[in-house]
Amino acid sequence: MIKYIVCTLLGLFYFAVSAWAVESVPVPRFVSLRHNQVNLRTGPGNRYPIMWVYQEKGYPVEVIDEYELWRQIREIDGTTGWVHRTQISGVRHALVLEEGPLSNAPRVDGKTVAIAQKGTIGRILKCPKSSDYCLLDFGPAKGWMAKNMFYGLYKNEIID
Repeated sequence: MIKYIVCTLLGLFYFAVSAWAVESVPVPRFVSLRHNQVNLRTGPGNRYPIMWVYQEKGYPVEVIDEYELWRQIREIDGTTGWVHRTQISGVRHALVLEEGPLSNAPRVDGKTVAIAQKGTIGRILKCPKSSDYCLLDFGPAKGWMAKNMFYGLYKNEIID
């Protein structure tokens, strides 16, 4: 019984610390959708109407405000609405804006390893300081892409 109580308390402590850590992240910030189906609501709560249902896990959005357990997000076209914090993830993804090359090196003369199609979503692995390129993973292909070719990153942002 003591073991059960200790495990329960440790679990509660872990989730409280995790929730606090998430709350300490500044706004605005980019995040991605955690699930294949995420409801975008007109306000911060389940009582508000659903205005849109996202159906793309990893889709990058920008958190622009927070209210209790709810996050106001903005997407690439400027649409804003509210999602529950459990529906977003800090794992960073990019939305390809125009078809473009993935290369084996973070520079213009890198060898092309694949072509990323417009609308494709890939995970951002690394965006080094003083570079105009980020390393992206699209599942079957991984390579460097110019920052101006995708959405989901601030201009001078560094991701290690």
